Amino acid sequence: MKRLLYWVSLILFLLFFFHSCVYHYITHMDDDELTWLTNRHEGEYMYFQSENGTKDTIIICQIEISNSLNPFNMTYFNTSNTEYIAGGCIHYRFNRTTACEGTLYVQKSYNNKPVSFSGGLLGRWSRLTPLKLTTLEINNVTFNDILFFDEKDTEQITSIDQVNPIKSFAWSKKYGLVQYSFKDGTVFSRVSKE
Repeated sequence: MKRLLYWVSLILFLLFFFHSCVYHYITHMDDDELTWLTNRHEGEYMYFQSENGTKDTIIICQIEISNSLNPFNMTYFNTSNTEYIAGGCIHYRFNRTTACEGTLYVQKSYNNKPVSFSGGLLGRWSRLTPLKLTTLEINNVTFNDILFFDEKDTEQITSIDQVNPIKSFAWSKKYGLVQYSFKDGTVFSRVSKE
């Protein structure tokens, strides 16, 4: 009887351990997908200029990446989460401000599908959308790796009426943010790809 009780207790413990301390579903980004996040670094400056010569500077504030294959869930009792979805984000801000006003999110929801993206700049945000690259020419340089967010796939979510809200922004896989435009037609383009 003692032996049976021991085995039943052990099985119950293992079942509890499996349910609570091991992820039931894990996604993982490959090196190519990680490039969307690893091509920038915290503290990096990106320089922009409008057609009329106005200059602007954006700083990368923070980069977060979650891409582990570790099956053990040490945070289950805090989060109750049994899934580990790989992803990450890049937060950036204008040099003249202290708060992060732009973000690019990358998420790998399914291992057999490409990553999805969402992001925002100055209150204009997109929902999670699938990878769809486009080409953009800036200062006689053609970029073939552009995620383009405009009024068709984004919405203005700030409650304060902005006089001149963001109309669109473009993010390059290799170079990061390369262009953003305002409702009044002003377009700021990257002046240095470094």
